[in-house]
Amino acid sequence: MTIPALHMLRLEPVMPKVAHWGLAKGVARPGIDDGYLWHALLKAAFGDLAPKPFRLIEPQRGRPYLLGYHAADKLALLSHAETFAEPDALEAIGLSSLAVKAMPTEFASGTRLGFETRVRPVVRTTRNDPIAPGREVDVFLATAKSRPDEKLDRGTIYADWLARALAKGGAELAPRTMRLVAVRRTRLLRRGAPNAEGQRHLTQTGKKGGGPDLVIAGELNVSDPAAFRAFLARGVGRHRAFGFGMLLLRPSGSGTGDA
Repeated sequence: MTIPALHMLRLEPVMPKVAHWGLAKGVARPGIDDGYLWHALLKAAFGDLAPKPFRLIEPQRGRPYLLGYHAADKLALLSHAETFAEPDALEAIGLSSLAVKAMPTEFASGTRLGFETRVRPVVRTTRNDPIAPGREVDVFLATAKSRPDEKLDRGTIYADWLARALAKGGAELAPRTMRLVAVRRTRLLRRGAPNAEGQRHLTQTGKKGGGPDLVIAGELNVSDPAAFRAFLARGVGRHRAFGFGMLLLRPSGSGTGDA
């Protein structure tokens, strides 16, 4: 069986030019997470080859940089960008800084890996929900609503959510290794459903206080190599096209870091 290629890219965007590009294209809004801006800029540069999932890393020291998983190699990315993208998009994304590496074709069963990921742990309610019909809800709030007589620990609920996601992706969350690196709430920008004229306008999600936006670190054990490789390419949870869900790997027992 042929294993699909998987690569990681690294870019150093020129942040002032990114901000200018986003404002000019109408894909940046004050007080809203920039996930849609990065999604639009990556699409403008690389088209259907754009990485998903991806993540913008903003270190305390040094320049921000962007990491992403994608199938295309460096030559294919450069060829598309240089042929089709507009110059302002390429200057903003920092095309000259593009670096690409091939990811392993397989992680052996039983391999233990450290990881870090930015996720949005939400569930979608049914249309008949009396409070938030057909909306995304923080998985902790949804669990608390379904178990009103219990005193729940937020970290435990998020760990259970992550463990279920990893299990579907051929991995097991190592017990007592998960930790919340960062916790905040953010509002997201997305295109809504088509209206009567077929237009899709940008809308906000999480208008009432925003939704959960977490950076989680921990360790996992690979249980199904093929499923885990596919899971790495797909990402964790929802909103993977907007800066969430990229699983960054590191050696077991080390501090946080990139693959």
